[in-house]
Amino acid sequence: MGALPTSSRHLSLEGRPPPDTPTLRRLPGKARPRKDVLLECEAEAAEMRGYIPRVLWGFLIPDLTRVFRWRVQLDCGCIPEVLTREDGPPPHEMRWKEHAHGSQLPPGQMICWHDDSPPAPYRMIAEWGERSEVTLPASPVEPPDGIDPKVWAVIRHDEPHTSAFWKVTLTCGHAGEAVAPNLNWTPASGPRQARPDRVLQMCADFEQAWHDNPELQAEQDRDHTRRMLADGWPTPRPEQLCHSCPQVRMILAYERVGWLVPRRQKAEKTESSAPTPSHPALERRLQRAEAVAERLRAELDQLE
Repeated sequence: MGALPTSSRHLSLEGRPPPDTPTLRRLPGKARPRKDVLLECEAEAAEMRGYIPRVLWGFLIPDLTRVFRWRVQLDCGCIPEVLTREDGPPPHEMRWKEHAHGSQLPPGQMICWHDDSPPAPYRMIAEWGERSEVTLPASPVEPPDGIDPKVWAVIRHDEPHTSAFWKVTLTCGHAGEAVAPNLNWTPASGPRQARPDRVLQMCADFEQAWHDNPELQAEQDRDHTRRMLADGWPTPRPEQLCHSCPQVRMILAYERVGWLVPRRQKAEKTESSAPTPSHPALERRLQRAEAVAERLRAELDQLE
């Protein structure tokens, strides 16, 4: 399907050259059978009706007669199909979702998972958004995989605790999350730093841990730790891992496939799905029709 060289799949988003304006053209391969896509969409809509209140169906469940199909070519070589409401803006002008945080990606970007993608990079926080509080249970005694027992003994929580989480926007334009040092903290307060003597002790502890176990942290994580120590171990961390960047792809080209429900079927469905009038309503319509017929008969008699 016109795959790009394998080496391009390993480039981070910032390491790729800026793409040209996506073009509308015929893409390699064929679109999926329309009936298969329609059956999947109908099944998904039926499932949504099971947990969405009926009064919200018209707002949250898409009208399949207004859904348009596209194919897009990404810079990783993949050609997925996407659906939009109506045949308005092309796919590269829309903002597609990333499901980790439920946020929208910058225009022209889509998520496409690859096992050979690079690790998540660290990005600086650019903007602070909504705040929420989450009560967490006590930490387990045994440390998670990859965490040194000595480090875990310091950071683990013996009792349940409530933490404040902030939604943030990173410099790459993707969403992230930061944990506040306490419930009263706000971004205007700035990050809190550890005591200088504590930072010196942490520097020595980390250097000793890296010496004893060179594989304790990956190189980029070790560099991040050193930057945080040099900044006085700030909380919240001004750098956050962006798990979207490794899986984000740029849209290079797109192709129109057509309506999910052809226009002719939409008209037929509209007629067949019209509600049957009630008996009183039919009687009123009949009375109006008889009055019109009586008037026409009178006019015809005058002409004769």
